[in-house]
Amino acid sequence: MVYQSSAQKAEDNQSSGIMLITVGAIGLIGDIFFLIKNPLDMPMFNKYLTCGVMGALFVLFFVMGILAVRSYKIFKGKAVEEGTVLDKITEWSTEELTPEIIDEHMYDDDEVYEALTDKQDLYFKRSEYIKKRIMRQFVNVSEDLIDSFVDDFYSKIFGDEI
Repeated sequence: MVYQSSAQKAEDNQSSGIMLITVGAIGLIGDIFFLIKNPLDMPMFNKYLTCGVMGALFVLFFVMGILAVRSYKIFKGKAVEEGTVLDKITEWSTEELTPEIIDEHMYDDDEVYEALTDKQDLYFKRSEYIKKRIMRQFVNVSEDLIDSFVDDFYSKIFGDEI
């Protein structure tokens, strides 16, 4: 599963909520117009059945839109917290995790030292070390958030070495 930040979730919920509310409102207006005017000259039973089902559908759209907007507000608050945590992690990582320190200590937990020449193996070993250090320093942070941060941080300090 790909990590999606709270800011992205907030943006998705906002756009979905606005669209659902708009479609629900326009649909309800159209449904009421259809019920009152009956432009297709449908028999009474068909008109009420059709308008009832469509009305329920548009009310559902409207309610789901309101719930999506409520979720947007929740995710927006979480995005602020997440941004603060990411700023702290970035500041700490920039000071504590230089390329030299990472290359020097990435074998500390290994019983057998094996020099890695393959760039992919080197990438995974460095990433594992960076993640371990960050998780040790920031205990209550989501692992998905840390994985996402490690990928960005790795490319920032090592460039395109993989």
